[in-house]
Amino acid sequence: MVQFLALTRTLGEYFRLKYVLGAEFTVGVGEPFVVGAFIAAVSCWIAVTLLFIGRNTTAICVSIATIVILLAYKITVIGW
Repeated sequence: MVQFLALTRTLGEYFRLKYVLGAEFTVGVGEPFVVGAFIAAVSCWIAVTLLFIGRNTTAICVSIATIVILLAYKITVIGW
């Protein structure tokens, strides 16, 4: 659930910036958010797949790793 919410929040931020910046919005401004959404989507897909095949502990580890990766990505690329 947390991973899906992270994906939704990241995509929402992209559209918020596009609305707020209007004509000043460029691909360079939106790219970090699209990459973050891609990380969240792939990680969510991996975790759900692991849950379906019965690897619950591994799915939890993937979820925790996703949160850490997204936080590190946000701090390094987007800024605090």
